[in-house]
Amino acid sequence: MSRRFSKFSVQSQTWKDLSALLGKLPAQRKRLVAFVLAASFFQGVLDILLIAFLARFVGLFSGAKLEDRLPGVLVFGGGFLDQAGWLLALLIGSFWLTSLVRFAVALMQSLLSAEIWNDLVNQVYRNVLRQRYEFFIENRTANLSEKFNRILNSVSTKVVSPLIAIAGNALSVASLLIGVVFVLGLQALAIFILMLFAYAIASVIVTPYLRLATKQRVRYGRRINLLLMESLRSIRDVHLYSADQYFVTRFSSDGVIAKRYDRLTRLLPDVPRFLIEPAGITILFLIGLAPAVLGGDSEDVRNAIPNLFAIMFTLLKISGPLQNTFRSLNRLRGGLPEIRDALELLELKPHRFVLASPGVSTPEGLMPQRLIQLKDVSYSYRNSSRNIIDNVNISIQAGSRVALVGRTGSGKSTIAHLLLGLLQPTAGQLLLDGIPVNDLDLPAWQANCALVPQDIRLLDGSIRDNVAFGLEDKDIDDGDVWAALKTAQFDDVVAQMPYGLYTMIGENGVKLSGGQRQRLSLARAFFRGSRVLVLDEATSALDNKTEYDLMQALELVGRRCTTIVIAHRLTTVKKCDRILEVSDGRIVASGDFEQLCASSPTFREMNLLGEGG
Repeated sequence: MSRRFSKFSVQSQTWKDLSALLGKLPAQRKRLVAFVLAASFFQGVLDILLIAFLARFVGLFSGAKLEDRLPGVLVFGGGFLDQAGWLLALLIGSFWLTSLVRFAVALMQSLLSAEIWNDLVNQVYRNVLRQRYEFFIENRTANLSEKFNRILNSVSTKVVSPLIAIAGNALSVASLLIGVVFVLGLQALAIFILMLFAYAIASVIVTPYLRLATKQRVRYGRRINLLLMESLRSIRDVHLYSADQYFVTRFSSDGVIAKRYDRLTRLLPDVPRFLIEPAGITILFLIGLAPAVLGGDSEDVRNAIPNLFAIMFTLLKISGPLQNTFRSLNRLRGGLPEIRDALELLELKPHRFVLASPGVSTPEGLMPQRLIQLKDVSYSYRNSSRNIIDNVNISIQAGSRVALVGRTGSGKSTIAHLLLGLLQPTAGQLLLDGIPVNDLDLPAWQANCALVPQDIRLLDGSIRDNVAFGLEDKDIDDGDVWAALKTAQFDDVVAQMPYGLYTMIGENGVKLSGGQRQRLSLARAFFRGSRVLVLDEATSALDNKTEYDLMQALELVGRRCTTIVIAHRLTTVKKCDRILEVSDGRIVASGDFEQLCASSPTFREMNLLGEGG
């Protein structure tokens, strides 16, 4: 009993999730869905007319008794040739009309599926981008990416599209069956019920094997992909250890099995149709024609032929939609587990504003003239009782250069993220000229800031695209790009590249060295003309000469902006106006380089060891 209740609960929740997902569609899409379903019903009505004309045409040549006219329309009067001509014309016209409507319905379903896919994906993407930075700390990018890809590939194609197809096929088949049964009576109804029952039984028998084949296809497909990635990622060792044959053998073995299951998943959905079509024809002739033949009345046989032909053609007509429905049901079953993840992302509430949001300040109006402060600021991760940053107070003069130093894991980068508004304090405030920064202020404040982190993220694009990050091509001034590259001590290198600014750098800058990637990231910050610049180990991959040249360049632009430096090499922070030593999330010492060397034993030790990050 409990098992049955549990199954019912799961099914009930699935339908709730499905209903919630469909509820996310815009009103115009719902209207379009209703129109497509109405068109599917109309398709079934046209099929009835086509079958009626075919039946009359067959009856004409079989010698069956036909009425002379349709109500009010003289079409079947006259001789044999007149009747045949009219019927042939109507038959050809009906074929063309039904074919055009069927194509129109299929086209509308495809376009509707594409529009729904676009609606869902855009909504998810917008929701994800509007989350706070903490959201991405708590949720691994790989997991978010996987969920997003599942929505891209599954929810629309495996849930929404099959639902539309199932509903459309059901309406088309229903209108066709109702029309034929209404005209031909209970005999036709009995035949159709038997066929549908047989089709349902065949589908139930085939479905477990189809599910198994699908699972195995996915399993071996993943194994192939994993093997491919592992071998390519380890290509150096593959060559050195002559492991080529090992990977080829495994790839071939798994590939054969995967392909077999792939073929099975394509073949098994057709099995019910292969069985039911001949079974339906057999039932049809046994019920509809055998009694007349056994009775020995040739007139009854001739009169039965048009009706039998109508039923047979109807059976052939509905077998296709039934097959599509079976395929769609199996696709839907495969997509239902993805609904929960899709809803999770669709129901995300935006937690950050953008510059275009109503009520957001302008960057120019928010830039502080005197002080940037963290007042009594503490920070801890969600569901954690331990403060990573504990009661920190920092005052930074606008236009000054401040350094944060300390052991690895002391909290320097977290403090920088709090200053940039990327992290929200669990206690305390970020102040600009003594005024607390609220949610509406954050986009304008961050528009004044730039961060050059240690873990640099670059676009898989050109040098130009990466420097002018986030700008449309038409809005990029090449002169400004070159100026930013020059400040970052990278213009000479770019000038020697084959395509200059338009040189492609590969995925995350794979074609560049570590130092070149850092300088490109610095150029991006300089291009923005940021008034607040945070350098988090931004020169760690540079050689001493390049670092010296870069720091000299910063001397030229540094007084035009506030610079916060987190550096591994303490030589980098010697010229800073003030150095803050961080330990266990607290500021334990403050002063210039000489003052800290004199007053702080840990700073002296870091200086002697060449540490600071």
